[in-house]
Amino acid sequence: MLTFCSRPMSTLASATVGALLLCFAPLLWAASPDIRIEGGSDRLRDNVRSFITITDEPCDTPLWRLRARLRELSRQVQSAAQALGYYHLSSEHELSRGEDCWALTLTLEPGEPVRLAQVEVVIKGEGENDGAFQSIRNQPGLRVGDILDHGRYESLKSRFGVLASARGYFEGRFERSRVVVDKDANTADLELIYHTGPRYQFGELRLEHDILDASFIQRYYTFQSGEPYDTEPMLELKSRLNASDYFRSVRVNPLLQELDGQTVPVSIELEGRKRHGYSIGAGYATDTGPRLLLGYENRYVNNRGHAFNADIKVSEVGTNVEAAYSIPMSRPANELVRLYTGYQNEKTDDTLSAINTVGASYTRSEEDSDWLQTYSLNYEREYYEVGGQPEKRSDLLIPAFSLSRTRSDGNNYPLSGWSFLGRISGSPSSLGSDTSFVQLYARVKGIYGIGPGRLLLRAEGGITEVAEFNDLPVSQRFFAGGDASVRGYDYKSIGPVELSEEDNEPVVVGGNHLLTTSVEYDYRIMNNWAIAAFVDQGNAFNNSDFDFKRSVGLGVRWISPIGPVRVDFARALDDHEGWRLHLSMGPDL
Repeated sequence: MLTFCSRPMSTLASATVGALLLCFAPLLWAASPDIRIEGGSDRLRDNVRSFITITDEPCDTPLWRLRARLRELSRQVQSAAQALGYYHLSSEHELSRGEDCWALTLTLEPGEPVRLAQVEVVIKGEGENDGAFQSIRNQPGLRVGDILDHGRYESLKSRFGVLASARGYFEGRFERSRVVVDKDANTADLELIYHTGPRYQFGELRLEHDILDASFIQRYYTFQSGEPYDTEPMLELKSRLNASDYFRSVRVNPLLQELDGQTVPVSIELEGRKRHGYSIGAGYATDTGPRLLLGYENRYVNNRGHAFNADIKVSEVGTNVEAAYSIPMSRPANELVRLYTGYQNEKTDDTLSAINTVGASYTRSEEDSDWLQTYSLNYEREYYEVGGQPEKRSDLLIPAFSLSRTRSDGNNYPLSGWSFLGRISGSPSSLGSDTSFVQLYARVKGIYGIGPGRLLLRAEGGITEVAEFNDLPVSQRFFAGGDASVRGYDYKSIGPVELSEEDNEPVVVGGNHLLTTSVEYDYRIMNNWAIAAFVDQGNAFNNSDFDFKRSVGLGVRWISPIGPVRVDFARALDDHEGWRLHLSMGPDL
Protein backbone atom coordinates (compact mmCIF):
# COMPACT_ATOMS: atom_id res chain seq x y z
CA MET A 1 0.00 0.00 0.00
CA LEU A 2 1.36 3.42 -0.95
CA THR A 3 1.35 6.23 1.60
CA PHE A 4 1.38 9.83 0.37
CA CYS A 5 2.55 12.74 2.47
CA SER A 6 3.07 16.45 1.90
CA ARG A 7 4.73 19.34 3.71
CA PRO A 8 4.72 23.07 3.07
CA MET A 9 7.40 24.29 0.63
CA SER A 10 8.86 26.51 3.35
CA THR A 11 10.04 23.55 5.46
CA LEU A 12 13.76 23.45 6.08
CA ALA A 13 15.82 20.99 3.99
CA SER A 14 16.58 18.71 6.92
CA ALA A 15 12.94 18.49 7.86
CA THR A 16 12.06 17.74 4.22
CA VAL A 17 14.45 14.81 4.13
CA GLY A 18 13.01 13.48 7.35
CA ALA A 19 9.49 13.82 6.01
CA LEU A 20 10.39 11.95 2.83
CA LEU A 21 11.83 9.11 4.87
CA LEU A 22 8.63 8.95 6.88
CA CYS A 23 6.55 9.03 3.70
CA PHE A 24 8.36 6.17 2.03
CA ALA A 25 9.13 4.11 5.11
CA PRO A 26 6.24 1.72 4.39
CA LEU A 27 7.86 1.03 1.01
CA LEU A 28 11.39 0.68 2.34
CA TRP A 29 10.48 -1.67 5.17
CA ALA A 30 7.41 -3.35 3.66
CA ALA A 31 7.03 -7.03 4.47
CA SER A 32 7.45 -9.58 1.69
CA PRO A 33 6.58 -13.26 1.44
CA ASP A 34 9.18 -15.58 2.93
CA ILE A 35 9.70 -18.33 0.35
CA ARG A 36 12.26 -20.94 1.35
CA ILE A 37 13.38 -23.72 -0.98
CA GLU A 38 15.40 -26.53 0.58
CA GLY A 39 17.17 -29.54 -0.90
CA GLY A 40 18.93 -30.07 -4.21
CA SER A 41 21.65 -28.01 -5.84
CA ASP A 42 21.79 -24.22 -6.00
CA ARG A 43 20.99 -24.37 -9.72
CA LEU A 44 17.97 -26.57 -9.16
CA ARG A 45 16.63 -24.32 -6.39
CA ASP A 46 17.15 -21.22 -8.51
CA ASN A 47 15.36 -22.82 -11.47
CA VAL A 48 12.42 -23.85 -9.31
CA ARG A 49 12.15 -20.34 -7.90
CA SER A 50 12.08 -18.91 -11.43
CA PHE A 51 9.31 -21.34 -12.50
CA ILE A 52 6.83 -21.05 -9.64
CA THR A 53 4.31 -18.23 -9.96
CA ILE A 54 3.14 -18.01 -6.35
CA THR A 55 6.09 -15.71 -5.77
CA ASP A 56 4.12 -12.97 -7.55
CA GLU A 57 1.52 -12.85 -4.79
CA PRO A 58 1.76 -9.95 -2.30
CA CYS A 59 1.41 -10.26 1.46
CA ASP A 60 -2.30 -9.37 1.53
CA THR A 61 -3.31 -12.13 -0.89
CA PRO A 62 -6.38 -13.98 0.45
CA LEU A 63 -5.79 -17.50 1.70
CA TRP A 64 -8.17 -19.01 -0.87
CA ARG A 65 -6.12 -17.52 -3.71
CA LEU A 66 -2.86 -18.83 -2.26
CA ARG A 67 -4.35 -22.34 -2.05
CA ALA A 68 -5.48 -22.06 -5.67
CA ARG A 69 -1.93 -21.14 -6.69
CA LEU A 70 -0.64 -24.13 -4.73
CA ARG A 71 -2.59 -26.43 -7.05
CA GLU A 72 -0.26 -25.24 -9.84
CA LEU A 73 2.85 -25.54 -7.70
CA SER A 74 3.53 -29.26 -8.15
CA ARG A 75 3.35 -29.03 -11.95
CA GLN A 76 5.64 -25.99 -12.01
CA VAL A 77 8.20 -27.65 -9.73
CA GLN A 78 8.22 -30.76 -11.92
CA SER A 79 8.71 -28.66 -15.06
CA ALA A 80 11.61 -26.82 -13.47
CA ALA A 81 13.23 -30.05 -12.33
CA GLN A 82 12.78 -31.91 -15.63
CA ALA A 83 14.36 -28.98 -17.50
CA LEU A 84 17.56 -29.87 -15.62
CA GLY A 85 17.21 -33.63 -16.00
CA TYR A 86 15.49 -34.51 -12.71
CA TYR A 87 12.48 -36.64 -13.68
CA HIS A 88 12.04 -38.34 -10.29
CA LEU A 89 11.88 -35.31 -8.06
CA SER A 90 9.45 -35.31 -5.16
CA SER A 91 8.51 -32.25 -3.18
CA GLU A 92 6.60 -31.15 -0.12
CA HIS A 93 5.34 -27.71 0.77
CA GLU A 94 4.11 -25.95 3.87
CA LEU A 95 2.08 -22.73 3.69
CA SER A 96 1.63 -20.52 6.73
CA ARG A 97 0.48 -17.00 7.48
CA GLY A 98 1.93 -14.66 10.05
CA GLU A 99 0.75 -11.30 11.27
CA ASP A 100 2.29 -9.35 8.39
CA CYS A 101 2.62 -11.82 5.52
CA TRP A 102 2.46 -15.39 4.36
CA ALA A 103 5.38 -17.85 4.10
CA LEU A 104 6.06 -20.95 2.03
CA THR A 105 8.61 -23.69 2.66
CA LEU A 106 9.29 -25.99 -0.28
CA THR A 107 11.38 -29.11 0.30
CA LEU A 108 12.90 -30.89 -2.68
CA GLU A 109 14.13 -34.46 -3.02
CA PRO A 110 15.72 -34.53 -6.47
CA GLY A 111 16.24 -38.25 -6.91
CA GLU A 112 18.60 -39.68 -9.51
CA PRO A 113 19.01 -37.50 -12.62
CA VAL A 114 18.56 -38.68 -16.19
CA ARG A 115 21.87 -38.95 -18.03
CA LEU A 116 22.66 -38.95 -21.72
CA ALA A 117 23.21 -42.45 -23.06
CA GLN A 118 23.58 -41.43 -26.71
CA VAL A 119 24.43 -38.15 -28.44
CA GLU A 120 24.08 -38.22 -32.21
CA VAL A 121 24.73 -35.10 -34.28
CA VAL A 122 24.58 -35.48 -38.06
CA ILE A 123 25.27 -32.80 -40.69
CA LYS A 124 23.92 -33.18 -44.22
CA GLY A 125 23.96 -31.01 -47.32
CA GLU A 126 26.69 -28.73 -48.69
CA GLY A 127 27.77 -27.83 -45.17
CA GLU A 128 28.66 -31.39 -44.30
CA ASN A 129 32.37 -30.67 -44.85
CA ASP A 130 32.26 -27.08 -43.61
CA GLY A 131 34.76 -26.79 -40.78
CA ALA A 132 32.43 -24.61 -38.70
CA PHE A 133 29.66 -27.24 -38.75
CA GLN A 134 32.18 -29.99 -38.16
CA SER A 135 33.28 -28.14 -35.03
CA ILE A 136 29.71 -28.25 -33.68
CA ARG A 137 29.38 -31.90 -34.60
CA ASN A 138 32.66 -32.86 -32.94
CA GLN A 139 32.16 -30.67 -29.87
CA PRO A 140 28.43 -30.21 -29.33
CA GLY A 141 28.86 -29.37 -25.66
CA LEU A 142 26.80 -32.40 -24.61
CA ARG A 143 28.51 -35.70 -23.91
CA VAL A 144 27.45 -39.22 -23.04
CA GLY A 145 27.19 -39.41 -19.24
CA ASP A 146 26.18 -35.75 -18.79
CA ILE A 147 22.99 -34.97 -16.91
CA LEU A 148 20.26 -34.13 -19.40
CA ASP A 149 19.86 -30.35 -19.55
CA HIS A 150 17.12 -29.14 -21.88
CA GLY A 151 18.47 -25.60 -21.78
CA ARG A 152 21.84 -26.74 -23.11
CA TYR A 153 20.04 -28.85 -25.72
CA GLU A 154 18.11 -25.81 -26.95
CA SER A 155 21.33 -23.76 -26.98
CA LEU A 156 22.95 -26.42 -29.14
CA LYS A 157 20.05 -26.26 -31.59
CA SER A 158 20.26 -22.47 -31.77
CA ARG A 159 23.96 -22.70 -32.66
CA PHE A 160 22.99 -24.40 -35.91
CA GLY A 161 20.63 -21.60 -36.88
CA VAL A 162 23.08 -18.85 -36.00
CA LEU A 163 25.92 -20.53 -37.90
CA ALA A 164 23.75 -21.26 -40.93
CA SER A 165 22.70 -17.60 -41.17
CA ALA A 166 26.29 -16.40 -40.75
CA ARG A 167 27.71 -18.70 -43.44
CA GLY A 168 24.98 -18.49 -46.05
CA TYR A 169 22.99 -21.71 -45.53
CA PHE A 170 19.68 -19.92 -45.61
CA GLU A 171 17.67 -23.07 -46.35
CA GLY A 172 19.09 -25.02 -43.42
CA ARG A 173 16.63 -27.01 -41.33
CA PHE A 174 16.44 -29.85 -38.84
CA GLU A 175 15.33 -33.10 -40.39
CA ARG A 176 15.10 -34.49 -36.88
CA SER A 177 15.61 -33.03 -33.44
CA ARG A 178 14.48 -35.02 -30.47
CA VAL A 179 15.33 -36.18 -26.97
CA VAL A 180 13.94 -39.58 -25.99
CA VAL A 181 13.81 -40.07 -22.22
CA ASP A 182 13.60 -43.47 -20.58
CA LYS A 183 12.60 -42.56 -17.04
CA ASP A 184 12.79 -46.14 -15.82
CA ALA A 185 16.41 -46.48 -16.95
CA ASN A 186 17.26 -42.87 -16.13
CA THR A 187 18.71 -42.40 -19.61
CA ALA A 188 18.09 -40.17 -22.59
CA ASP A 189 19.02 -40.39 -26.26
CA LEU A 190 19.67 -37.12 -28.09
CA GLU A 191 19.41 -37.00 -31.86
CA LEU A 192 19.99 -34.00 -34.12
CA ILE A 193 20.04 -34.29 -37.91
CA TYR A 194 20.60 -30.95 -39.63
CA HIS A 195 20.42 -30.44 -43.38
CA THR A 196 22.24 -27.26 -44.35
CA GLY A 197 20.86 -26.99 -47.85
CA PRO A 198 22.95 -25.13 -50.45
CA ARG A 199 25.43 -22.44 -49.48
CA TYR A 200 24.61 -19.08 -51.01
CA GLN A 201 27.24 -16.87 -52.59
CA PHE A 202 27.95 -13.16 -52.57
CA GLY A 203 26.08 -11.48 -55.39
CA GLU A 204 26.34 -7.93 -56.66
CA LEU A 205 28.39 -5.60 -54.46
CA ARG A 206 26.59 -2.26 -54.60
CA LEU A 207 28.99 0.54 -53.69
CA GLU A 208 27.59 3.95 -52.82
CA HIS A 209 30.15 6.66 -51.97
CA ASP A 210 30.79 10.36 -52.36
CA ILE A 211 34.61 10.51 -52.36
CA LEU A 212 37.54 8.59 -53.86
CA ASP A 213 37.67 6.30 -56.89
CA ALA A 214 35.62 3.13 -56.74
CA SER A 215 38.70 1.22 -57.94
CA PHE A 216 40.65 2.50 -54.91
CA ILE A 217 37.91 1.63 -52.42
CA GLN A 218 37.67 -1.85 -53.92
CA ARG A 219 41.27 -2.50 -52.84
CA TYR A 220 39.90 -2.73 -49.29
CA TYR A 221 37.47 -5.49 -50.23
CA THR A 222 37.78 -8.73 -48.29
CA PHE A 223 35.37 -10.68 -50.51
CA GLN A 224 34.17 -10.68 -54.10
CA SER A 225 31.02 -11.61 -56.00
CA GLY A 226 30.78 -15.35 -56.50
CA GLU A 227 32.59 -16.28 -53.27
CA PRO A 228 30.76 -18.25 -50.53
CA TYR A 229 28.67 -16.01 -48.30
CA ASP A 230 30.15 -15.33 -44.86
CA THR A 231 29.51 -12.50 -42.40
CA GLU A 232 33.11 -12.45 -41.12
CA PRO A 233 34.67 -10.86 -44.23
CA MET A 234 31.84 -8.31 -44.24
CA LEU A 235 32.69 -7.34 -40.66
CA GLU A 236 36.37 -7.21 -41.59
CA LEU A 237 35.60 -4.93 -44.55
CA LYS A 238 33.63 -2.59 -42.30
CA SER A 239 36.51 -2.53 -39.80
CA ARG A 240 39.04 -1.74 -42.53
CA LEU A 241 36.99 1.08 -44.00
CA ASN A 242 36.40 2.60 -40.56
CA ALA A 243 40.13 2.44 -39.81
CA SER A 244 41.06 4.08 -43.12
CA ASP A 245 40.20 7.55 -41.73
CA TYR A 246 38.42 8.51 -44.98
CA PHE A 247 34.82 7.88 -43.92
CA ARG A 248 32.48 9.31 -41.33
CA SER A 249 29.95 6.53 -41.78
CA VAL A 250 30.40 2.95 -43.02
CA ARG A 251 27.52 0.52 -43.58
CA VAL A 252 28.03 -2.97 -45.02
CA ASN A 253 24.76 -4.90 -45.14
CA PRO A 254 23.57 -8.08 -46.89
CA LEU A 255 20.32 -7.50 -48.77
CA LEU A 256 18.59 -10.68 -47.61
CA GLN A 257 15.23 -9.45 -48.87
CA GLU A 258 16.65 -9.40 -52.40
CA LEU A 259 17.99 -12.95 -52.67
CA ASP A 260 18.48 -13.81 -56.33
CA GLY A 261 18.70 -17.52 -56.93
CA GLN A 262 21.40 -18.53 -54.51
CA THR A 263 23.23 -15.19 -54.37
CA VAL A 264 23.09 -12.40 -51.79
CA PRO A 265 23.56 -8.77 -52.93
CA VAL A 266 25.60 -6.64 -50.52
CA SER A 267 25.16 -2.91 -49.99
CA ILE A 268 28.31 -0.90 -49.14
CA GLU A 269 27.32 2.67 -48.21
CA LEU A 270 30.10 5.14 -47.39
CA GLU A 271 29.88 8.74 -46.28
CA GLY A 272 33.16 10.62 -46.49
CA ARG A 273 34.70 12.76 -43.78
CA LYS A 274 35.49 16.39 -44.51
CA ARG A 275 38.55 16.75 -46.68
CA HIS A 276 40.34 19.14 -44.31
CA GLY A 277 40.81 18.66 -40.59
CA TYR A 278 42.36 20.85 -37.93
CA SER A 279 43.38 20.01 -34.39
CA ILE A 280 44.67 21.86 -31.36
CA GLY A 281 45.65 20.44 -28.03
CA ALA A 282 47.46 21.30 -24.84
CA GLY A 283 48.90 19.25 -22.04
CA TYR A 284 51.52 18.91 -19.39
CA ALA A 285 54.14 16.32 -18.51
CA THR A 286 57.05 16.56 -16.11
CA ASP A 287 59.53 15.65 -18.87
CA THR A 288 58.38 18.35 -21.26
CA GLY A 289 56.56 20.91 -19.12
CA PRO A 290 53.55 22.62 -20.73
CA ARG A 291 53.04 21.60 -24.35
CA LEU A 292 50.97 22.74 -27.28
CA LEU A 293 49.95 20.81 -30.39
CA LEU A 294 48.69 22.23 -33.66
CA GLY A 295 47.74 19.94 -36.51
CA TYR A 296 46.38 20.02 -40.04
CA GLU A 297 45.40 17.15 -42.32
CA ASN A 298 44.12 16.81 -45.85
CA ARG A 299 42.50 13.40 -45.60
CA TYR A 300 42.29 12.82 -49.34
CA VAL A 301 44.48 15.00 -51.53
CA ASN A 302 43.16 13.18 -54.59
CA ASN A 303 40.68 10.43 -55.44
CA ARG A 304 43.41 7.78 -55.08
CA GLY A 305 43.51 8.21 -51.31
CA HIS A 306 46.75 10.15 -50.95
CA ALA A 307 46.86 12.22 -47.76
CA PHE A 308 48.89 15.08 -46.27
CA ASN A 309 49.37 16.10 -42.66
CA ALA A 310 51.45 18.64 -40.78
CA ASP A 311 52.00 18.92 -37.02
CA ILE A 312 53.70 21.41 -34.73
CA LYS A 313 54.51 20.43 -31.14
CA VAL A 314 55.95 23.02 -28.78
CA SER A 315 57.08 22.45 -25.20
CA GLU A 316 59.57 23.78 -22.68
CA VAL A 317 62.27 21.34 -23.80
CA GLY A 318 61.88 21.74 -27.54
CA THR A 319 59.93 22.04 -30.77
CA ASN A 320 58.97 19.40 -33.30
CA VAL A 321 57.63 20.27 -36.77
CA GLU A 322 56.76 17.54 -39.28
CA ALA A 323 54.98 17.34 -42.63
CA ALA A 324 54.19 14.02 -44.33
CA TYR A 325 52.63 12.84 -47.57
CA SER A 326 51.06 9.35 -47.40
CA ILE A 327 50.47 7.03 -50.35
CA PRO A 328 48.38 3.86 -49.91
CA MET A 329 49.70 0.93 -51.89
CA SER A 330 47.93 -2.00 -53.60
CA ARG A 331 46.74 -3.26 -50.19
CA PRO A 332 45.84 0.07 -48.57
CA ALA A 333 44.80 -1.51 -45.27
CA ASN A 334 48.20 -3.21 -44.98
CA GLU A 335 50.70 -1.14 -46.96
CA LEU A 336 51.60 2.53 -46.79
CA VAL A 337 54.43 4.70 -48.10
CA ARG A 338 55.22 8.00 -46.35
CA LEU A 339 57.40 10.84 -47.58
CA TYR A 340 58.25 13.30 -44.83
CA THR A 341 60.38 16.18 -43.72
CA GLY A 342 60.78 17.78 -40.34
CA TYR A 343 62.67 19.87 -37.85
CA GLN A 344 63.25 19.03 -34.18
CA ASN A 345 65.17 20.74 -31.43
CA GLU A 346 65.57 19.70 -27.81
CA LYS A 347 67.41 21.23 -24.88
CA THR A 348 68.20 19.44 -21.63
CA ASP A 349 70.41 20.52 -18.74
CA ASP A 350 73.52 19.17 -20.49
CA THR A 351 72.76 18.86 -24.22
CA LEU A 352 71.36 20.83 -27.12
CA SER A 353 70.28 19.30 -30.42
CA ALA A 354 68.65 20.60 -33.63
CA ILE A 355 67.84 18.15 -36.44
CA ASN A 356 66.60 18.63 -39.99
CA THR A 357 65.17 15.42 -41.47
CA VAL A 358 64.08 14.27 -44.91
CA GLY A 359 63.00 10.67 -45.33
CA ALA A 360 60.72 7.96 -46.61
CA SER A 361 59.19 4.88 -45.03
CA TYR A 362 57.28 1.79 -46.12
CA THR A 363 55.02 0.09 -43.56
CA ARG A 364 53.37 -3.27 -44.11
CA SER A 365 51.58 -6.02 -42.25
CA GLU A 366 50.38 -9.47 -43.25
CA GLU A 367 46.67 -10.23 -43.62
CA ASP A 368 46.71 -12.71 -40.72
CA SER A 369 49.20 -10.92 -38.46
CA ASP A 370 49.25 -7.85 -36.22
CA TRP A 371 53.00 -7.37 -36.63
CA LEU A 372 53.90 -4.05 -38.26
CA GLN A 373 57.09 -3.92 -40.31
CA THR A 374 58.54 -0.53 -41.18
CA TYR A 375 61.47 0.09 -43.53
CA SER A 376 62.79 3.65 -43.59
CA LEU A 377 65.62 5.77 -45.00
CA ASN A 378 66.35 9.15 -43.41
CA TYR A 379 68.82 11.90 -44.15
CA GLU A 380 69.50 13.85 -40.95
CA ARG A 381 71.60 16.98 -40.50
CA GLU A 382 72.07 17.62 -36.80
CA TYR A 383 73.69 20.49 -34.94
CA TYR A 384 74.45 19.57 -31.34
CA GLU A 385 76.27 20.70 -28.21
CA VAL A 386 77.28 18.66 -25.17
CA GLY A 387 78.26 20.29 -21.88
CA GLY A 388 79.10 23.67 -23.33
CA GLN A 389 81.53 22.28 -25.91
CA PRO A 390 81.68 23.94 -29.33
CA GLU A 391 78.77 23.15 -31.63
CA LYS A 392 79.22 20.18 -33.97
CA ARG A 393 77.49 19.24 -37.18
CA SER A 394 76.61 15.73 -38.27
CA ASP A 395 75.26 14.51 -41.62
CA LEU A 396 73.87 10.98 -41.55
CA LEU A 397 72.04 8.76 -44.02
CA ILE A 398 70.23 6.23 -41.81
CA PRO A 399 68.48 3.11 -43.13
CA ALA A 400 66.35 1.39 -40.47
CA PHE A 401 63.96 -1.49 -39.91
CA SER A 402 61.47 -1.75 -37.05
CA LEU A 403 59.03 -4.42 -35.93
CA SER A 404 56.17 -3.74 -33.53
CA ARG A 405 53.03 -5.31 -32.15
CA THR A 406 50.49 -4.53 -29.42
CA ARG A 407 47.95 -6.96 -27.97
CA SER A 408 45.48 -6.24 -25.18
CA ASP A 409 41.99 -7.09 -24.00
CA GLY A 410 40.83 -3.83 -25.57
CA ASN A 411 39.76 -2.06 -22.39
CA ASN A 412 40.69 1.47 -21.41
CA TYR A 413 42.12 -0.15 -18.27
CA PRO A 414 43.50 -3.43 -19.69
CA LEU A 415 43.93 -6.41 -17.38
CA SER A 416 46.11 -8.31 -19.82
CA GLY A 417 48.25 -7.44 -22.81
CA TRP A 418 51.72 -6.80 -24.10
CA SER A 419 53.60 -4.67 -26.61
CA PHE A 420 56.91 -4.98 -28.39
CA LEU A 421 59.01 -2.56 -30.40
CA GLY A 422 62.31 -3.57 -31.96
CA ARG A 423 64.49 -1.46 -34.24
CA ILE A 424 67.80 -1.84 -36.03
CA SER A 425 69.39 1.20 -37.65
CA GLY A 426 72.76 2.37 -38.82
CA SER A 427 74.68 4.84 -40.89
CA PRO A 428 77.48 3.50 -43.10
CA SER A 429 80.19 6.01 -43.99
CA SER A 430 80.27 4.45 -47.46
CA LEU A 431 76.98 6.25 -48.15
CA GLY A 432 78.44 9.64 -47.29
CA SER A 433 77.66 9.77 -43.56
CA ASP A 434 80.07 11.57 -41.22
CA THR A 435 79.93 8.75 -38.70
CA SER A 436 79.53 5.02 -39.14
CA PHE A 437 77.47 3.16 -36.50
CA VAL A 438 75.00 0.29 -35.98
CA GLN A 439 72.33 0.42 -33.30
CA LEU A 440 69.84 -2.10 -31.87
CA TYR A 441 66.93 -1.05 -29.65
CA ALA A 442 64.05 -2.99 -28.06
CA ARG A 443 61.21 -2.16 -25.66
CA VAL A 444 58.82 -4.67 -24.10
CA LYS A 445 55.79 -3.98 -21.91
CA GLY A 446 53.40 -6.44 -20.26
CA ILE A 447 50.23 -6.25 -18.16
CA TYR A 448 49.03 -9.17 -16.05
CA GLY A 449 45.95 -9.32 -13.85
CA ILE A 450 47.04 -10.56 -10.43
CA GLY A 451 44.66 -10.69 -7.49
CA PRO A 452 42.57 -7.54 -7.23
CA GLY A 453 45.00 -5.46 -9.30
CA ARG A 454 47.48 -5.46 -12.19
CA LEU A 455 51.19 -6.10 -12.54
CA LEU A 456 52.83 -3.82 -15.13
CA LEU A 457 56.29 -4.74 -16.37
CA ARG A 458 58.52 -2.70 -18.67
CA ALA A 459 62.03 -3.19 -20.03
CA GLU A 460 64.04 -1.42 -22.69
CA GLY A 461 67.54 -1.91 -23.95
CA GLY A 462 69.87 -0.61 -26.62
CA ILE A 463 73.31 -1.41 -28.04
CA THR A 464 75.41 0.83 -30.27
CA GLU A 465 78.60 -0.03 -32.09
CA VAL A 466 80.48 3.10 -33.20
CA ALA A 467 84.10 3.77 -34.03
CA GLU A 468 84.34 7.12 -32.21
CA PHE A 469 81.67 7.90 -29.60
CA ASN A 470 82.36 11.64 -29.57
CA ASP A 471 81.34 11.79 -33.25
CA LEU A 472 77.93 10.26 -32.47
CA PRO A 473 75.27 13.02 -32.46
CA VAL A 474 73.12 13.50 -29.38
CA SER A 475 69.98 12.10 -31.05
CA GLN A 476 71.71 8.72 -31.51
CA ARG A 477 72.98 8.46 -27.92
CA PHE A 478 71.12 6.77 -25.07
CA PHE A 479 69.97 8.54 -21.90
CA ALA A 480 67.83 7.37 -18.97
CA GLY A 481 65.58 9.10 -16.45
CA GLY A 482 62.14 10.67 -16.65
CA ASP A 483 58.45 9.82 -16.65
CA ALA A 484 58.74 6.81 -18.99
CA SER A 485 62.19 5.67 -17.89
CA VAL A 486 63.57 5.72 -14.34
CA ARG A 487 61.24 7.86 -12.28
CA GLY A 488 62.77 9.83 -9.40
CA TYR A 489 65.31 11.30 -11.84
CA ASP A 490 65.02 14.25 -14.20
CA TYR A 491 64.43 13.77 -17.93
CA LYS A 492 67.57 12.33 -19.60
CA SER A 493 69.65 13.00 -16.49
CA ILE A 494 71.18 9.51 -16.17
CA GLY A 495 74.13 8.29 -18.21
CA PRO A 496 77.91 8.45 -18.52
CA VAL A 497 79.36 11.66 -17.09
CA GLU A 498 82.28 13.81 -18.22
CA LEU A 499 83.67 17.02 -16.77
CA SER A 500 82.73 20.17 -18.62
CA GLU A 501 85.58 22.04 -20.24
CA GLU A 502 83.95 25.34 -19.26
CA ASP A 503 83.53 24.96 -15.49
CA ASN A 504 84.81 21.46 -14.73
CA GLU A 505 81.28 20.43 -13.63
CA PRO A 506 79.95 16.91 -14.35
CA VAL A 507 77.93 16.67 -17.56
CA VAL A 508 75.73 13.75 -18.67
CA VAL A 509 76.94 13.05 -22.22
CA GLY A 510 74.88 9.91 -23.00
CA GLY A 511 76.00 6.37 -23.67
CA ASN A 512 76.44 3.67 -26.27
CA HIS A 513 74.11 1.29 -24.46
CA LEU A 514 70.88 1.37 -22.44
CA LEU A 515 69.10 -0.90 -19.99
CA THR A 516 66.08 0.06 -17.86
CA THR A 517 63.37 -1.97 -16.14
CA SER A 518 60.20 -1.20 -14.20
CA VAL A 519 57.92 -3.26 -11.98
CA GLU A 520 54.61 -1.67 -10.97
CA TYR A 521 51.47 -2.89 -9.24
CA ASP A 522 48.28 -0.88 -9.31
CA TYR A 523 44.94 -1.45 -7.63
CA ARG A 524 41.62 0.01 -8.71
CA ILE A 525 39.99 1.64 -5.71
CA MET A 526 37.02 3.24 -7.48
CA ASN A 527 35.45 3.17 -10.91
CA ASN A 528 37.95 5.55 -12.52
CA TRP A 529 40.70 5.71 -9.92
CA ALA A 530 43.62 3.45 -9.02
CA ILE A 531 46.66 3.61 -6.75
CA ALA A 532 50.08 2.26 -7.68
CA ALA A 533 53.47 1.30 -6.23
CA PHE A 534 56.57 0.83 -8.38
CA VAL A 535 60.29 0.14 -8.53
CA ASP A 536 62.37 1.48 -11.47
CA GLN A 537 66.01 0.90 -12.25
CA GLY A 538 68.44 1.32 -15.11
CA ASN A 539 71.08 3.48 -16.75
CA ALA A 540 72.77 4.44 -19.99
CA PHE A 541 76.39 3.33 -20.15
CA ASN A 542 79.49 2.69 -22.23
CA ASN A 543 81.09 -0.72 -22.47
CA SER A 544 81.08 -2.35 -19.02
CA ASP A 545 80.81 0.70 -16.73
CA PHE A 546 77.23 -0.08 -15.85
CA ASP A 547 75.77 1.23 -12.60
CA PHE A 548 72.07 0.68 -11.90
CA LYS A 549 70.19 3.73 -10.70
CA ARG A 550 67.18 2.71 -8.61
CA SER A 551 64.04 4.44 -7.45
CA VAL A 552 60.78 3.60 -5.67
CA GLY A 553 57.49 5.42 -5.57
CA LEU A 554 53.75 5.63 -5.19
CA GLY A 555 51.20 6.96 -7.63
CA VAL A 556 47.58 7.72 -8.40
CA ARG A 557 45.88 6.89 -11.70
CA TRP A 558 42.84 8.59 -13.17
CA ILE A 559 41.36 6.36 -15.87
CA SER A 560 40.06 9.06 -18.20
CA PRO A 561 38.11 8.49 -21.45
CA ILE A 562 41.25 9.28 -23.47
CA GLY A 563 43.62 7.13 -21.43
CA PRO A 564 45.19 6.97 -17.97
CA VAL A 565 46.54 10.12 -16.35
CA ARG A 566 49.39 9.32 -13.95
CA VAL A 567 50.56 11.24 -10.90
CA ASP A 568 53.68 9.65 -9.41
CA PHE A 569 55.88 10.49 -6.44
CA ALA A 570 59.28 8.80 -6.80
CA ARG A 571 62.47 8.86 -4.75
CA ALA A 572 65.91 8.05 -6.15
CA LEU A 573 67.68 5.54 -3.90
CA ASP A 574 71.20 6.20 -5.19
CA ASP A 575 71.26 9.98 -4.94
CA HIS A 576 70.55 12.13 -1.93
CA GLU A 577 67.58 13.89 -3.45
CA GLY A 578 64.04 14.23 -2.19
CA TRP A 579 60.82 13.01 -3.69
CA ARG A 580 60.19 13.96 -7.30
CA LEU A 581 56.76 14.54 -8.86
CA HIS A 582 56.02 12.96 -12.26
CA LEU A 583 52.92 13.81 -14.30
CA SER A 584 52.22 11.91 -17.52
CA MET A 585 49.42 10.44 -19.60
CA GLY A 586 49.01 7.95 -22.41
CA PRO A 587 48.25 4.27 -22.96
CA ASP A 588 49.75 1.64 -20.67
CA LEU A 589 51.07 -0.38 -23.63
